[in-house]
Amino acid sequence: MIRLRESIRVRKEIRQVFTYLSDFSHIQEWDPAVVSSRMTRPGEISIGSGFDLTLKFGPFRPKMTYEIVEYEQFSKVVLKGRGSSFSAVDTILFQKTAVGTQIDYQADIRFYGTGCYIEGVLSPAMKQMGRKAMAGLERTLGDAGVFADRKSWFQSGSGLPDYLADHAVLPGMLMFSRYGYRLSRRFWKAPSGTLYGKKVVLTGGTSGIGKAAAFKLAEKKAFLTIIARNPEKAEQVKREIVQKTGNPHVDVLIADLSLMQDIRDAAARLKASKKVIDILINNAGALFNERKLTSEGLEQTFATDLLGVFYLTELLKKRLAGSSGSRIINVSSGGMYTQKIDVEDLQNAQKTYSGAKAYARAKRGVVILTRLWADELKPHGTAVHAMHPGWVDTPGIEKSLPAFHQRVNRMLRTSQQGADTIVWLANSREAGRCTGLFWLDRRPHETVVFPGTGESRRERQVLWEKLNSLTATYE
Repeated sequence: MIRLRESIRVRKEIRQVFTYLSDFSHIQEWDPAVVSSRMTRPGEISIGSGFDLTLKFGPFRPKMTYEIVEYEQFSKVVLKGRGSSFSAVDTILFQKTAVGTQIDYQADIRFYGTGCYIEGVLSPAMKQMGRKAMAGLERTLGDAGVFADRKSWFQSGSGLPDYLADHAVLPGMLMFSRYGYRLSRRFWKAPSGTLYGKKVVLTGGTSGIGKAAAFKLAEKKAFLTIIARNPEKAEQVKREIVQKTGNPHVDVLIADLSLMQDIRDAAARLKASKKVIDILINNAGALFNERKLTSEGLEQTFATDLLGVFYLTELLKKRLAGSSGSRIINVSSGGMYTQKIDVEDLQNAQKTYSGAKAYARAKRGVVILTRLWADELKPHGTAVHAMHPGWVDTPGIEKSLPAFHQRVNRMLRTSQQGADTIVWLANSREAGRCTGLFWLDRRPHETVVFPGTGESRRERQVLWEKLNSLTATYE
């Protein structure tokens, strides 16, 4: 057994510290060995609360689960964890001090099988990792940590270069390019089988990534419905797909996905067909450089990229739940890494409007919804995933971000490369055996890289309630 013991003192009152630290969905914010963590089911933190973790061990991403087994409010939390070849018991004690809180943290780690023979070798490295985790916790709970206002730091950009250098984010971002795609594909195994007979609904399938995905889905013999805004363009793309793939099972449904009434009508037509929907792909999206309102009075980025995705999925999720092995695939963006959801300003009205930031916040919201739907629909057998296509050379990017496009256009992916993971998620057995993940190039990735961009449970709840409230007016 390896035992890690560390103590720190922070200048925060015990109630705040206990509430934050007993919720292990925050652990990736302070422990560099944790890529991501999420609660296994929503609710108040108490005995029985569980957490699914993805760890970072060199190039590997092992999984681990934790469960709270002792919970004494403002005093003590004990969690039992288990991975594939090891277990852990984490005991956290809290003591009020004159100026804040003392935290005593002990972790007992046991390895099984061949791991037993290398515990002695691993022990120094594990203890060093423990010290780094506690140092991270001390920073996080410090004056510049999670209880401070990080927005000004991020907006000023003063700390960004150092942060990128320290965390090697820039090399990671190169994986968004065509070079990252080429590297990743060396490790792929092609999924077996086709999508024959599977009813697939794809939004935004007439250009860019969506069009490339539509062709691939049709090649795999899916029964494909493309939801698009432009009737002439949609019919032209349909003819091209049928002609080039030989798949006659392609139809189009015309709707402006920035308008909730159009979404409601489109969902009603899909339901009226009496056909089960096997796969919903929320791909449609747009980046607008000026703040404008739709004819329904909603800010267009929010309406198109977040509220519309929410409303269409909510209207169709029961139809999806009726299909064995159904899936929802939400297309997000790497830009979401730079932004936090602002639940008090979802329609981007309170500050100077930035199209790139508004788009990124909406895509962050889509990732949050993905996890919420994953928890809700898991008992019904529906897998819900989000994906990030990488940096793709599309007409939308060239129009909306011309300077970015000009600088990096030689590194950009083709639409087919950007669409690959969408089609893989629709077809692979692996994607059907899990849910709630964020994918790039057929591999799951973390969703929070920059400090302060993750959301709290309260923010998730507020987001859900506000989206529900806005769409309820169209019922």
